[in-house]
Amino acid sequence: MFPTSKSFVYTLTRVTSKYRTELAQRFSSQGFVDITPDYWIVLESLAEEDNVSIGQLAKRTSKDNAALSRIIDGMERNDLAVRVASPSDKRSYHISMTKYARSIIGKLQEIEKQTLNECAEGLNPIEVKELIRMLDHIYDRLA
Repeated sequence: MFPTSKSFVYTLTRVTSKYRTELAQRFSSQGFVDITPDYWIVLESLAEEDNVSIGQLAKRTSKDNAALSRIIDGMERNDLAVRVASPSDKRSYHISMTKYARSIIGKLQEIEKQTLNECAEGLNPIEVKELIRMLDHIYDRLA
């Protein structure tokens, strides 16, 4: 049905790996050596809505709770996020950005925007938007 010399999973994995590496290098070269792509995914989600449960954050970031908990541990060590006891359930926590994370989020967004723009050079903005829409569609069909 879809003739190709490379499988879809090969292409998707290759692009994902290369993009993550490029983004990490760009964060590091701009002085954000402790920001990983996984930290960025969490920060980006917290920038949209802060102070959320780990379960909500896991759904938004497509990470399982155990992996996300390890990511949050690292983010706490790097002063990017804090766990705050839930006001309604003392056994659970909400995750919030730190003051430091709030102060750098705009710069990180700009770095990612520049990275995507350079990687997508030769594609017009409509094509990039459509690519993202198509990948979201595939993701939703797998869920």
